[in-house]
Amino acid sequence: MFRRTLCALPLLVAGCAAPNLALPALDTPAPPPPRRASPVSLGDRLRQEPWMARFWSELSPAQRRRVLGLLKRREPSATEETAAPAWDAMGLPARETLLYGPRRVVSPAPADAPAGPPAAPPA
Repeated sequence: MFRRTLCALPLLVAGCAAPNLALPALDTPAPPPPRRASPVSLGDRLRQEPWMARFWSELSPAQRRRVLGLLKRREPSATEETAAPAWDAMGLPARETLLYGPRRVVSPAPADAPAGPPAAPPA
């Protein structure tokens, strides 16, 4: 028994060597986190921001402050008492406009315009 312990002792001591605590080189910064794509439609916006469809009484205090601040920009005399019925009466497009501004509409190309790049003039 003693002999077996003595034989295993060098193996145990080898495993107890000081670990290499050197940190990896930080030459390059970490990449930024991915950004969510800007919503294309009102449905996409509602999937990303489901609280827009809630009644005033269901909003968190932070969401109420945000909406009240935006309503005060539009109507300086707005209070929390007037904001609740105004928010509940708004349709979803009006809420989206209040929170994020008017939607930028990208006009499609005219139907009679060619689909590709302009053709080079004949030489």
